[in-house]
Amino acid sequence: MNNNTRRQPAAFRVEEVEVFVPPEPPLSEERPLPAPQVRAMPDLKRGLEWGSIFFGALGGLVSLIASLWLYDWVLSLIARDDWIGWAAVILLGLVLFALLMIVIREAAGLVRLGRLGKIRHEADSAARQNDKALAIDVTRRLKSFYAGREDLTWGLERLAEHEHDIMNAEELLRLDERTLIAPLDPVARSLVAASAKRVSVVTAVSPNAVVDMLFVATQNLRMLRKLATLYGARPGALSLLKLARMVVTHIVLTGGIALGDDVLQQVIGHGLTAKLSARLGEGLFNGALTTRIGIATIDVCRPLPYMEQQRPRFRELVAEVAGLGQ
Repeated sequence: MNNNTRRQPAAFRVEEVEVFVPPEPPLSEERPLPAPQVRAMPDLKRGLEWGSIFFGALGGLVSLIASLWLYDWVLSLIARDDWIGWAAVILLGLVLFALLMIVIREAAGLVRLGRLGKIRHEADSAARQNDKALAIDVTRRLKSFYAGREDLTWGLERLAEHEHDIMNAEELLRLDERTLIAPLDPVARSLVAASAKRVSVVTAVSPNAVVDMLFVATQNLRMLRKLATLYGARPGALSLLKLARMVVTHIVLTGGIALGDDVLQQVIGHGLTAKLSARLGEGLFNGALTTRIGIATIDVCRPLPYMEQQRPRFRELVAEVAGLGQ
């Protein structure tokens, strides 16, 4: 017997048991993953909208009562047949006429704001696709939109002289910008800078936070109205609120809402930012926020994209507001 051959002791003998092991799939085949069980939300069929019915019926009832009261009141005034009754009727007529004119003005403001946005959309499409026919239509719309503006008389005349000599859509849009929009851009930039300076100074010296908030909101709404009027929108109350919503949406979509110490430090320098007091820093922050809103308003109200002109730079305007632009 070979001595190198060792036999296992009897105490450690293990009986061989056949265990079935499933064969591994080939490497080229992928094991299918179990399909996830997705439980869809049940279709909740709501019944009658009792809340809507309640408020609709309540509004109709209040309107009916108010109409009946006004009708009876007018009849009682006419029945007096004296100067008090007729004076009240005349004043009521003036109130209704003024209300009608306000409604017409608001509707006209919304229409002009919509026209401004449509011109900008078509101008972007014409520049991107080099569409000469669309560029000609944009030029026609601009001439009609700015007709009667005394500050753009020279530009309208130059545009009428040279628009037929241009064969390219992009060059025609450049001519539109050069003659009609470029004269308005410096005025818009000065309006934004003036509003931002005013907000920065007042909020830096004001001791009341509520007054600061009201002043900033008022100044920003005034700036929105001035910029929209400059570019031809003539907004009323409703169109001004719509414009404010468009500006906020534009700021959020472009990612320009983030303002903080890092932005101010990049604009005016880390050393000067560290030396500013809390009130001065708050005033500068509010001025920078007003600047951001002003630039976004220009982007929304400007009827043509920037082709030859340069878009206002946020850092330059903030530096100007901080007194570092001189």
